[in-house]
Amino acid sequence: MSSPRAGTEPSRERIVALVLLLQRAWADARSLTQDEIVRDLKIDEYPATAKYPRKVPAYVGNDTAVRQKFERDKARIRDLGFQIETVTRPDGLIGYQIDPSSGYAPPIHFTPEEQRVVATALGICGFGKSGAFSVFNDGPAGDGGLEFSAFLTPAIRAINVRRALSFEYQSTVRKTRVVEPLEILHQGGHSYLVAREAGGGLIKGYRFSRITSMPVVLDDHFVVDEETRALAAAWRPQYQKRPTPIDVVVQTNLDFANLLVRQYDGATAAQKKDGRVEVGITFDSPHTALRFVLDGAERVRLVNPKFLVKELKEWLARVNRGKSPAAEDLRFPAAPAGDVLGQTLQLLHAVYNAEDGLRVSELAKRFALDPDLVRLIMGRLVTMEPMVDAFDGAMAFPARVMKDCDDWDNEDTDDSTYRAEFVSDDDEPSPFMWRDLFELNVALREASRLFDDPAIFSAIEKIESATSNFVRIEHPQNEQLLSAVYEALTSREQLKISYNAANAESADVRCIEPSQVKVLNGHTYVRAFCVTRNDWRTFRVDRIGAILAKSLITDDRGVDPVTNWLTAVGDEGDEVVVVVEGYVRFVFESLPGAQWVSLADGRYAVRFHVVESSFLDHLMLVAGPGAVVASEKYVTAGHALAERIAGQL
Repeated sequence: MSSPRAGTEPSRERIVALVLLLQRAWADARSLTQDEIVRDLKIDEYPATAKYPRKVPAYVGNDTAVRQKFERDKARIRDLGFQIETVTRPDGLIGYQIDPSSGYAPPIHFTPEEQRVVATALGICGFGKSGAFSVFNDGPAGDGGLEFSAFLTPAIRAINVRRALSFEYQSTVRKTRVVEPLEILHQGGHSYLVAREAGGGLIKGYRFSRITSMPVVLDDHFVVDEETRALAAAWRPQYQKRPTPIDVVVQTNLDFANLLVRQYDGATAAQKKDGRVEVGITFDSPHTALRFVLDGAERVRLVNPKFLVKELKEWLARVNRGKSPAAEDLRFPAAPAGDVLGQTLQLLHAVYNAEDGLRVSELAKRFALDPDLVRLIMGRLVTMEPMVDAFDGAMAFPARVMKDCDDWDNEDTDDSTYRAEFVSDDDEPSPFMWRDLFELNVALREASRLFDDPAIFSAIEKIESATSNFVRIEHPQNEQLLSAVYEALTSREQLKISYNAANAESADVRCIEPSQVKVLNGHTYVRAFCVTRNDWRTFRVDRIGAILAKSLITDDRGVDPVTNWLTAVGDEGDEVVVVVEGYVRFVFESLPGAQWVSLADGRYAVRFHVVESSFLDHLMLVAGPGAVVASEKYVTAGHALAERIAGQL
């Protein structure tokens, strides 16, 4: 026996067995009491000296310990998005069951062409290892471009069944909210739950990254009229309640002016005698106008309106000023362990959806797992009969996992095939959680900006038909050259471009050979071999000023040395800790690999990595009075930049 099989993972088996058992209880229109489950639930144990498993009770110990373990298991199942129903049985006892539709979306059958575009789309914009990528791709997922949240599943469920939702939410203070969810808006790389306050209150947006507890679907039903639907559809992320349009005039260089005119509808530009260019843009509120000026940093000089100039001066004077605890005194939680339940269900559903089954090697490659771990998980699914001695024999599951071995004498190392035999034609399971359909929808709409394919839109139609159009997707970024970049990638063309780097004063000319396109935090990035720099580089598409020339690629550049290039910055550079107020969390939430901890004074500490100090300078400029660096090396980050901008006013 290999060492993984000699060990025991009772937690994994117990939770998986409990999920499958309570789902079957729902299908059989009955429920199971806690006493029945604790008494009769069985899992496999692999003694180190035995070749085959033996059935042992899942819950052992004294009564208090057993019941605490049962409650913890229920909480972990709910955290994956399944709703455990509590019902009163005819005999007066309390029973439990799981409605599979609380976690799983309806089965959707994609044509081969639709499967192809879905696989491509997920590579461009997906959850990565946590999402639906491996259902459609035979290799491991790379870095994804969407915020992942298990909270999406109960939220979408509540929208579809028109039931109230309860969750903890952090704004200026953390408190429990009870809302009537109406739809989900995905905008600028972030997802918002658009909901009405319970009892017919105001319509508000709740950012998923600030929900701090698993949402609970309540029994309270609600009704929505057309006026309420229209109000929900009109909601947008704003940072003040009554936005007032404002005309802003800035001075900048010609390269950046051309970029702004292309990105902002209605923007106008006028050449001045000194070579500078004045650009006029209308914003929907003073707040968004101020954020635009801050994002431009030294590349723009604010001219009008005067009240905004005054506000900007006050903002600059307070960049990275204030007190914070020492970085070494802050304790961040350890990285969470892998989700054993989600991992097991992903393997199970991959086998469910493979007509001829999948080999150990195929599953290991697809999910980036050790082959011995795949054998361990799948082997226990093969033998799973959780209540074999109860209720007149084993409760039937929708499918039985079967194992085909080429060499039974060397079973422990054989590249065995696992396949599913369904109990009936009506028991076909869906491979998708509700959040997976959200991911597919967003990814397909991102892909539709790159290439025109009828299969994209037919796949979107199937998803939205199954989900009743639960999500709106908006792309505020104006990336007019995106299709041209993707066309160059597929045609193997070298592009000569003018490029405005993050904080550069003016554009420079680069020759690039595109290799991959991905989306992260609302921006599209192209990975390319930069002939000008003779190295692999990452470029943001909305910073490309113009495509100056095209030519066919003639040289082989080899393999990109960086696999997860989209989020590589999250693992490199200096570690920095910043203490932030709740209202500026959004500035830091999109940083790859950021870790958070709540402080006693109501603020938060965020830890991340910085490759270039100029990046941190700009980050602190945008955060302004709401953030202060705790790491000693960077306590003056942003000061010099703020002073230079103030000197231009």
